[in-house]
Amino acid sequence: MVEAGDEVRGRLWAVGDTLAQRIRERPYDMLGLAMVVGYIAGGGLFSSLTRPLARAALGALLVPGFRDRLRGLAEELREAQATGAA
Repeated sequence: MVEAGDEVRGRLWAVGDTLAQRIRERPYDMLGLAMVVGYIAGGGLFSSLTRPLARAALGALLVPGFRDRLRGLAEELREAQATGAA
């Protein structure tokens, strides 16, 4: 039983270390993620503000130029992560 507790504790420390590293590397990305998680955890997902935001986001995805630019950005990010991780 003690070994299982040590394993869980070790995993939690590893998650904490990884999170701290990502915060140092990409502070604005992590701030945005924290804002989204806080919005959802605070009940914002079912608020009156969410429907227009979701409608605007889906509408933007229907515009071909925006969609293509978003795909290009995603590919650039993947390539940057692949070269940075290697």
